Amino acid sequence: MSQELKELLRSVLQEELKPVHDRLERLEGAVGHIRQDVSQLQQDVSQLQKEVTQLQEGQRTLETTVSQIQKDVAQLQEGQKALQREIVQLQEGQRTLETTVSQIQKDITHLQQGQQTLEHEMAGMKQTQERILEELRISKHNQSLILNDVTSIRKSVDVTVSYLQRRSDVMFDKLIDHEKEILNLKSKMPN
Repeated sequence: MSQELKELLRSVLQEELKPVHDRLERLEGAVGHIRQDVSQLQQDVSQLQKEVTQLQEGQRTLETTVSQIQKDVAQLQEGQKALQREIVQLQEGQRTLETTVSQIQKDITHLQQGQQTLEHEMAGMKQTQERILEELRISKHNQSLILNDVTSIRKSVDVTVSYLQRRSDVMFDKLIDHEKEILNLKSKMPN
């Protein structure tokens, strides 16, 4: 074949193959873009897998935390029930204490009344003694009779004084006991 024919054939082939070459170049460019997109997608998938793993770890931590919170709530409820029982016991103790204090106040009132009665009786005895002294002054001339009367009155007064002294001692002992009981109850009361 001649050289011209070859050149002509080559020129025709190049013209005919030019769209194919253009198409191949575009396809290679598209394939390059697809490869970049696939690489980017692979990176995105890897990142998503990491995030899913982190979310799963977070979920496990959250489940552990929720379980611990449920245990804490159960303990708090038990503590609240125990506190309510203690409050009921304290209220019962307070009612008992109020009853005891009321009884002690009644006993103190009774002791005070007894003390007043004792004071009146002692004042009456003093008046009796004064009357006796007056009678002694008036009745000097009848000393032997007066001496007998004084002796018997004195015995009576001694018996009365002894009785009143014993009664007074008992009342003061009761008063001391009640004061001790009040102090003891006050020391047991919450501040």
